[in-house]
Amino acid sequence: MCGIAGIFEFDLAAPADGELLQRMTALIAHRGPDDSGHIVRGNVALGHRRLSIIDLSPAGHQPMSNEDESIWITYNGECYNYARLANRLRARGYRFRSTSDTEVLLRLYEERSERFLDDVEGMFALAIWDSRQRKLIVARDRLGIKPLFYYADSKRFLFASEMKALLADATLPTPLDIGALSEFLHLLSIPDPQCIFKRIRKLLPGHYLEVTSAGTKDKTYWDVRVKLDQSMSFETACREFDERFHSAVNSHMVADVPVGAFLSGGVDSSSIVSAATRAARLPIETFSITFRGLEEFDESPFAAQVASHCGTHHHEFNLTPAVIDTLPEIVWHADEPFAISSAFALYHLSRLARKYVKVVLSGDGSDEIFAGYVWRHQDFPPIPMIGNTAFHRRLAPIARHPAIARGLARLPQWWTHTGMKDERYLRSFVVYQNDELGELLEPNVADVVLVAWRDNTVQRYLDGAPSAEQLARKLYADTKTTMVSEMLTKVDRMTMAHGLEARVPFLDHRLVEWGFTVPGRHKLAGQTGKTLIKKAMERYLPSNILYRPKQGFNVPLNLWMRDDLREFTRDLLAPSHILRRGLFQPQAVAKLLDGHFSGLRDASNKIFALLMLELWQQRYVDRRTDFVESSLAARVLEAI
Repeated sequence: MCGIAGIFEFDLAAPADGELLQRMTALIAHRGPDDSGHIVRGNVALGHRRLSIIDLSPAGHQPMSNEDESIWITYNGECYNYARLANRLRARGYRFRSTSDTEVLLRLYEERSERFLDDVEGMFALAIWDSRQRKLIVARDRLGIKPLFYYADSKRFLFASEMKALLADATLPTPLDIGALSEFLHLLSIPDPQCIFKRIRKLLPGHYLEVTSAGTKDKTYWDVRVKLDQSMSFETACREFDERFHSAVNSHMVADVPVGAFLSGGVDSSSIVSAATRAARLPIETFSITFRGLEEFDESPFAAQVASHCGTHHHEFNLTPAVIDTLPEIVWHADEPFAISSAFALYHLSRLARKYVKVVLSGDGSDEIFAGYVWRHQDFPPIPMIGNTAFHRRLAPIARHPAIARGLARLPQWWTHTGMKDERYLRSFVVYQNDELGELLEPNVADVVLVAWRDNTVQRYLDGAPSAEQLARKLYADTKTTMVSEMLTKVDRMTMAHGLEARVPFLDHRLVEWGFTVPGRHKLAGQTGKTLIKKAMERYLPSNILYRPKQGFNVPLNLWMRDDLREFTRDLLAPSHILRRGLFQPQAVAKLLDGHFSGLRDASNKIFALLMLELWQQRYVDRRTDFVESSLAARVLEAI
C-alpha cells in the first residue's frame, strides 16, 4: 500500500513542476513511510510514497520503468494474482528484475495496453506514463477500495491518492461545492465523483482516465452486472459462497510481512478471522475496540470468544472520551467533511494494530453485497397509485426542477416521501431529513441544498440499476455510493494514517460478481439479513456469534455528548462560529443542542455532522495556505 501523485502538462513543451510534485508527496508521506520516489520526464512527473508489503527490497522502488524507460508506473494497492500473472508473462518471454506486483502490472501493460486492467485481481489506484504514445493512464480498482483524486484546468492535470496533496498547488481554486455539501448533510459523507471542492473530482471505481495533450477521457472498464439466477437453490448458494469466500480470503493473505485482522465479534469480521486462521501458517494477530462499562456498545466479549475459538493473538483498545483531542487529526486524514463516528474508533484501533502488523483484513463490504442492513434493505410494500416505480421515475425529473423542488422540500414530510419506495429507502438512513435542513440552514443556503438533493447520487444509481428486483436495486446503489464514500473511505484513511494496509476480502470482485447473481430471498429473510453467510459459516463459528442481533461498529456519541464532550460541543458550535460560516441559523443549532443535552431526543449524529464540518472548515478553509507551507516544511525535514 502506498501513496501516489502526478502532474501532466497539456502543453507537451511545458516542463512538469518537480518541486510541486515533491510537495504533493510530502503531504501523503503517512501512506508510505518506507521509501519515496520522483521522476520528471518532460511534461510529466510521477511521485510515490512506499509502504513495503511485497518485495521489501530496493527492487520494488517506485516509480518503476521498463528497460528503455519508455513506460513508467506509480502504483498504490495490491494485485493478489500477481504470481499467476508473472508465470504467464514469463512463459511469453518477459523477464523480471524484482518479485514485486508492481513490475507484473508494468509488464502486463506492455503486453495488453489498457486492457491489462481486466486481468488484475486486487485493489489499486495507479498511473502509467506511456511516452511512446504520449499518454497517461490513471485507473482505479473496480469497487473503489483505493482512492484517487484529480484536478484539471486548461493547462495541467494533477492527481493524488488524497485530496490534500492537490492543495500543495497554491494556484488550485477551492470554491465549495454546495451539491457535495448537500450529500454530506444527508449521508455524512460525499459519494463519488463529487468532492467538497468544486474543481476537484474523484475517479469513479471501475474507471480509468486517458490523459493526452488533447485533454482527458473518462472510460469504464468494469461495472457490477446484476443478473439474478432465480433457479439457484439456497443449498447451492451456501456451498458456492463457502468456496468463493475462502478463496478470496486465501488470496488476500499474500504478503511478505505479517497479516492480522480487525475483529468486532460480528458475523463479517468473525468470518474473515475464521477463514484467515485456516489459511495462515501461524496464529494471526487480531484487534478489537472495547467500551468498558457500556455493554450496549461493547462487543469485546464476542470478539474475545471468536479469538479464543480461532486461536488468535488478541489485542484490545479501550476507547474513552479522553481521546477527543485526536479529532482534528482524524479530520485532516479524512480529506473531506466526514462524520461517520466509527472512524474515531478505527483511527485508534489502527494505531494499535500498526505496532504488530503492516496488513490487516477487514470485514467491510459484506453488508452492501449480501444485505446486512435490514432497516434499509427490507422490501417496502407498494402503496396504491403512487407507489409504483414507473410513476416515480416519470415524476422524478419534474420534481428536480428548481422551483418545484423548493416547494416540495418544504411540504410536510409525509406528503413528499411516504408514497415512493425509493424515497422511503433513502429516509431509512439519511441523517438530516429535508424538513429539518429547511429549518436548520440559512434560507438562501437551504434552497440550494434541498434542490441539489433532488438529484442525489443514491437516487441516480437506483434509477440506473440493472435489475427490477427492489433489493438488488438498493444493494447496487449501496455498492456504488455509501459503501465507497463511507465504509471504504473510513477504512482507507484511518488505516493509512498510521501506515497500515487494510484489505477487504468480501470485495474480491469475483465474489461480488457472483453475489449479484444470488436472488434476494437467499440474502434477506424477514428481519434477518445475510442469511446466506450465516448458514454457510455454521460449520466454522458458534451459533451465538452468527445469530445474535446486529450491533454495528458504533461509538457512544449520545452519552459522551451529554457528559464528557458537552462543553467541547458547545464551544465548537457557539453562535459566533455558526454566524461566521453563514451556513446555519445559530438559534436552530442552539435548539438542536439543547434538545440533545436535555435528553428529549438523540441528536448525536446530527450534532457530530456539524462538529466535523466545523473542524473541517477550520483545517481546510481557514488554513488553506498551510497545505503549501506544511508540504514545504515536510520536504525540508525529509532532506535532513
